[in-house]
Amino acid sequence: MSRGLRWGVLAAVFVVAGLLSGCVGGDSEDGTSEPSGTGGATVATGEAANLADADISVTLGATREFGIELSSPTAAAGEVTFGVTNGGKLPHGFAIARHDGDPGSLPQDGLNVDATQVDILADSGSMDPGATATITLDLEPGSYVIFSNTGGHYSAGMFIGFTVE
Repeated sequence: MSRGLRWGVLAAVFVVAGLLSGCVGGDSEDGTSEPSGTGGATVATGEAANLADADISVTLGATREFGIELSSPTAAAGEVTFGVTNGGKLPHGFAIARHDGDPGSLPQDGLNVDATQVDILADSGSMDPGATATITLDLEPGSYVIFSNTGGHYSAGMFIGFTVE
């Protein structure tokens, strides 16, 4: 296989993975949804996403395209609201899973985190540049990983550890 053809195939895989990652869940009339794998999380997008109510601000792709920035690396146990903004130039997503190991060691299925082996507590799906969302979860004390499971972003290093005390 020629080098150009390999790059073309790889690009096609990323595009298809990105499109498929946005095909989860459904929206209600008020702009909130409960995508598959949320475990009871409330996800609000667009106008329904009130970032001012967030306990933790999450910025995707602002400083570096495949980076995640948190206003705090810790939160108190109980109900936690994440205010998520895609500050990047590409679509990104917010997902969170409980994980006691290295944040980069989640099992993968190809380029994304393998949802059959990881209990993903919430997944926003793909968010366009500039999009916002709020995700509210009831979290127990422990270690978590926040990551983008959109189009191979996790394998590109788009993850960060998070602790609930």
